[in-house]
Amino acid sequence: MRRKMEQLREELELTELLRDSIESRLKVVLPEDLGSSLMDGVVLCHLANHIRPRSVGSIHVPSPAVPKLSMAKCRRNVENFLDACRKIGVPQVKTFL
Repeated sequence: MRRKMEQLREELELTELLRDSIESRLKVVLPEDLGSSLMDGVVLCHLANHIRPRSVGSIHVPSPAVPKLSMAKCRRNVENFLDACRKIGVPQVKTFL
């Protein structure tokens, strides 16, 4: 039980470190649920472009007319982010694939 609590605490700390890093680099405030804010790939693509400009050439973003991206556009954003990671030199084992 104690080990699980320690793992949970460590996971929460790492999540907050990740949130702080993204928010400070991109000058944004992310929603409380970090996972859902990364799910459509928009923030991930902007982060890749921040690290290496133009590494993601096309980012699908929600619009006022269509405030939620289709799953296909979300998937394409995440694929573009992963491609950028490879180009930047991030080892595949570090990209959760």
